[in-house]
Amino acid sequence: MTAPPGDDMLSRGLRLMTVLADNPSGLGVSAAARTAGLPVSSAHRLLGRLAAERFVAYDEDTRRYALGVRVLEFSRGFQRSPAGYSAAAAPMRRLAARTGLPAIAGILDGGEVLIVLSAQGTQHLQLRSAEGTRNPWHATSMGLALASVLPEEELAALLASDLPSPTAHTVTDPEALREKVARARERGWAEVDEENEVGVRSVATVVPDLDGAVRPRLAISLGATVVLTTWDELHGHVPALRACAEEIASLMG
Repeated sequence: MTAPPGDDMLSRGLRLMTVLADNPSGLGVSAAARTAGLPVSSAHRLLGRLAAERFVAYDEDTRRYALGVRVLEFSRGFQRSPAGYSAAAAPMRRLAARTGLPAIAGILDGGEVLIVLSAQGTQHLQLRSAEGTRNPWHATSMGLALASVLPEEELAALLASDLPSPTAHTVTDPEALREKVARARERGWAEVDEENEVGVRSVATVVPDLDGAVRPRLAISLGATVVLTTWDELHGHVPALRACAEEIASLMG
């Protein structure tokens, strides 16, 4: 196997960790090596070193490797850093308590929205909102809101990219999506109805940029089930959602 240019030990180790992040139930050495495009012998050595440093964990019973506790420690360190989003946590908890709905924060990462924070509401809905979860940008209210503040060339690139359909309700036509983004830009918030999860609707807004884009733009959303929350009820929470975004901006700025 020919290694790609610049394929040093660090990049190989990071590839293995990325593969394990995409497979939370863990992988054996051969599967991890194959997925990462590495020789089994190299993967075995690297995984052993990563396990010694607690970046990965090895399960003797299943003979699988998974991400280790050091990754969680790194994540917590990032959240506390100036580039992190820990300042959003308290306002989001208050928003969730006030509305009863889960408050979720995410950033745009390529063609996906990466969830970086979440606060559970009193309804305790089981949504795809765990930190680290990725969802297609065009199927989420956060993705549409974040797309609404992009320069035209970046928006065009998103619209020209792969647009999967998580549900039968997902809008994938580029022109229709452009209209949804334009509406979000005009209103200052976006919405989706069962486009990412069947039975779930949401609204989202972007946290105003007060720091000159030191970090990726953050969006905040409220999710609800179609059974428990009508559109009128969810729309009624938009002012509180936008106030939360303003508070986060002042804290992060």
